[in-house]
Amino acid sequence: MASKYIAIDMGAESGRLVLGTIVDERLDIKELHRYKTQGTEIHGHLYWDVLRFFEEIIEGMKNHAKQFEGKIDGVGIDTWGVDFVILDKHDNLVGMPYHYRDPAMNAAMEDLFRVIPREQIYEKTGIQFMSLNTIVKLHALAKGGHPCTVPGVGKTFLMMPDYFNFLLTGEKAIEYTDASTTQLLDARTRDWVVPFLERLHVDPALFSKPVQPARVFGPLAPALRDKVGVASATVHLTASHDTASAVAGTPLGSKNAAYISSGTWSLLGLEVDKPILTRQASEMNFTNEGGIGGTIRLLKNIAGMWLLQQSRARWEAETGKRLGYDQIMADAARNSAFDSIVFPDDNTRFLNPPNMLDAIRQSCKDTGQQPPKTFGEFAALVFTSLALRYRHVLGMLQDLTGVKVDALHVVGGGSRNALMCQHAADATGLPVLAGPDEATSIGNIIVQAISSGEVKDIKAGRKMVAASFPITRYEPGDQDKWNLLYNEKYIPLFVEKKGNDQETRA
Repeated sequence: MASKYIAIDMGAESGRLVLGTIVDERLDIKELHRYKTQGTEIHGHLYWDVLRFFEEIIEGMKNHAKQFEGKIDGVGIDTWGVDFVILDKHDNLVGMPYHYRDPAMNAAMEDLFRVIPREQIYEKTGIQFMSLNTIVKLHALAKGGHPCTVPGVGKTFLMMPDYFNFLLTGEKAIEYTDASTTQLLDARTRDWVVPFLERLHVDPALFSKPVQPARVFGPLAPALRDKVGVASATVHLTASHDTASAVAGTPLGSKNAAYISSGTWSLLGLEVDKPILTRQASEMNFTNEGGIGGTIRLLKNIAGMWLLQQSRARWEAETGKRLGYDQIMADAARNSAFDSIVFPDDNTRFLNPPNMLDAIRQSCKDTGQQPPKTFGEFAALVFTSLALRYRHVLGMLQDLTGVKVDALHVVGGGSRNALMCQHAADATGLPVLAGPDEATSIGNIIVQAISSGEVKDIKAGRKMVAASFPITRYEPGDQDKWNLLYNEKYIPLFVEKKGNDQETRA
């Protein structure tokens, strides 16, 4: 008999409900519902409209209830990391949750280091320094006297997926993989660093001990079961950080295989058994995030398709012309000889600029390169820059771990981008194994199936993924061109001139 699971996969641009059906140790998936999740700007701040997102989740389940024949074997939710809510004693929101790209909140990182030294933060948490991290936002809120940090006002801290789990079940818990992104979790003990919270003047009592994924969380609340139209539905605590789910859904063939979860962000890393908390890791600004089965996702956040997405939106707004995906790929391929590049992780320029096209143009001018003129040149610049950054980060990753990476798995939406995958193979000199493109939803479902006892463990789950979904292999080529670009352009412009500062100021 078929088992049916729903993955609620919520990203920074859109949220989706995906139906996963397991029959004879094969997994089939189908998108049921999609909705937009962009932030809402109010008086200079950027917020998440979480209650609208929840309405979309319930509407999507309700509209497809007939497919479940009265029973949903599993529901699991994953979202982006770092963002959170604080509830009062009545379980109401204490203010709308801030978006991780909120510019006012993200300005507080340097001031944070006056309260807690940078070295202490990394030695305890092993999390990369980014201005959008939870610890930075909490510091800014507490310093500004926001009600959510005032003693006696807030009662419960929840990460974003935890809040939706609460709305679905009425139960509250903080899931480990998402909690690990806060830069407030001890990488060794996997519990909160209470002295950090105290120094931020945030009440540690708000924070319950994080819970490991792959376990039953609770039944869907009765009122919601009636509204959706099912007799029973079990909510599972999946790997609730979307990258953790994506890595769970990656058919890694060996310990020496690296991965890129490619979308708005590119998350490049290795799955390791223990956190690496050395000074070298801190200087390279790698992050040690929680994974499934007690593993650590040693990785670095790379800007990903954000630069292209924002460039496309600005170009369309300025020209009034719609740019289709196939057109962008064809134009980028035709402009592959255009060799101006940027450093994708220059967050002072590219995190959330008012005009991405101007930000890219100015970067080119500042580094003595020709700015792009056509959109094909903009797209070619983004793809080339990302591929070179992948090579750079892979080199650092191998230096840090001593692992000789033998393959690069690319999953997520970026795995459908044949040009980008070939560039990645060419730039790194590694075979690229692309797919599945829906790794996050797939990983979410695999972890639910482990929770329910249908799949033995993550190794068996990945074997199921490999048997169920096509993987495209790209072999490296054009090595002379890419070695020249990397050694004669990327390194002099973005490594030798800036040193390690380029990593730690992200």
